[in-house]
Amino acid sequence: MTIRARIILIGILAVGGLCLLLLDRYTLEFARYRQQQQVTATVAVTRDFSSLIHELQKERGMSAGFLAAPSPKQRTALIEQQAHTDLQVAAIIRKETKLARLLHQLPEMRKKILTGATPHLEAHLAYSDLIQELLDRVGHLARLSEYAVLNNNLLAHVQLMFIKEYLGQIRAKINYALRTAANRGETTAEVARLQAVFYEYERQFRRDAAAKTLTEYNQGFGGPEVDTVLQTIQTAARGELAQSEISADEWFRLATRAIDQLKAVEDCSLALTTADNDNFLHALRQRLLIYTIVVLLLGSLTLALVAHTVRGILSALSHLLTEIDLISKQQDFSRRIPLRTRDEIGIITRAFNKLLEIIDRLFKEKDYQAGTDQLTGLINRRRFTEFLDREIARRQRHFEPLSLIMFDIDHFKRVNDDYGHETGDLVLKEMAQLVGGTVRRTDILARWGGEEFMILLPGTTGEAAAGFAEKLRGGIESHEFPQVGRVTASFGVAFLDKKKTDAKTLLNHADQAMYLAKQEGRNRVAKQ
Repeated sequence: MTIRARIILIGILAVGGLCLLLLDRYTLEFARYRQQQQVTATVAVTRDFSSLIHELQKERGMSAGFLAAPSPKQRTALIEQQAHTDLQVAAIIRKETKLARLLHQLPEMRKKILTGATPHLEAHLAYSDLIQELLDRVGHLARLSEYAVLNNNLLAHVQLMFIKEYLGQIRAKINYALRTAANRGETTAEVARLQAVFYEYERQFRRDAAAKTLTEYNQGFGGPEVDTVLQTIQTAARGELAQSEISADEWFRLATRAIDQLKAVEDCSLALTTADNDNFLHALRQRLLIYTIVVLLLGSLTLALVAHTVRGILSALSHLLTEIDLISKQQDFSRRIPLRTRDEIGIITRAFNKLLEIIDRLFKEKDYQAGTDQLTGLINRRRFTEFLDREIARRQRHFEPLSLIMFDIDHFKRVNDDYGHETGDLVLKEMAQLVGGTVRRTDILARWGGEEFMILLPGTTGEAAAGFAEKLRGGIESHEFPQVGRVTASFGVAFLDKKKTDAKTLLNHADQAMYLAKQEGRNRVAKQ
């Protein structure tokens, strides 16, 4: 088969594969469109849930007042409210038959309330649990959409419903407290808790709500009556409800007005969400049309582009494989493959370069960790020895002074024995920070091992190093270490002269000087 025939065959296969791919994408988009249509129905159901929850909240508040101070007037008002609630129950069960099982306990609970056979708290919890279950279902519905903006709108709407729910619980609690001699301490604690949750959901709502919804909230939920409600809640949360001049009937009326305002904001929120959903559905329809046009255009262009594409792919692959082979042979992970194209080969190249960066960084991190003391963050003995060898070599070339300080925490074993190894570790960390804040930027501080530390002082004479060691000794002696108080350290100072030409000799002299300081009574500086 000729190359031309192969290219044509590749083109036919490419067009067929592309059509299948686009068809699959078209099917996916169509499925998203259908799903979004279901979200439209979800918004409608959410409106029904919102109305039912609103009526249940009002019924809960009136039940609290009736149980606190039963009267024919309150009984009549409560029965009327139960009838309003039943209308919403019937409406939503026609659409959501699964809710019938959830709501079956409502008649029995009402019967107990009207006969006074149930305590206020039990009735309040029963209503609240039922409302919470409904709110949870609304929250689940709010997560069905793949459209982030719509999801945020629905979630903000759920937060708004929780704001109204906790205001409804506060309404019931204060209504009951104003009508009875209820335990003021319990009322204060419960109202304070509910107030905190109320403001937390309001904070989340303000964070997530769309600008239009937030504007409606700010304009719709406000005014002197709402201010009075919020002030009364604050008064109850402080335990000063008994000093309040507001009556139970006035409180229930004002709180109900405030909750009704929130319900109006809920309705506006759902209207805005519906509009966003309709706009998203329109965008999905437009996208389906665009995909159809793209299929036709790409099908006609594929045959013309296939030869150039195949040639470019082969060239790019050859270059990529050559570079990879070179990196593998040289073990040079700092090398990067030049980026020649911005297509899939370019993506592979960038990904491989990213992998090289990771490998290079891991090697450097491994090298860093190998040279760092994990407890104090100082360089360790291995890395310090490398610095020491390098400084000695530089000193021999430029004939500069070089000093070494070795110091050891006195009686450190006693610290571990008396206070434990964790406290000992804290002392070591504090020591590293204390000394590290004193040394110069050109000095090299390291943990030599155990409670021993090293300081390499380039360009420093032995006398200057001894003076610096004495300064450190005094600073350590006067410092308060965590849990153990005062500790001391013994210092040994060595200077690299013509006789000490290697690192081993310098280290030995510093070690001997330090032990001389210990033999002379510790907490002192000795020079070798």
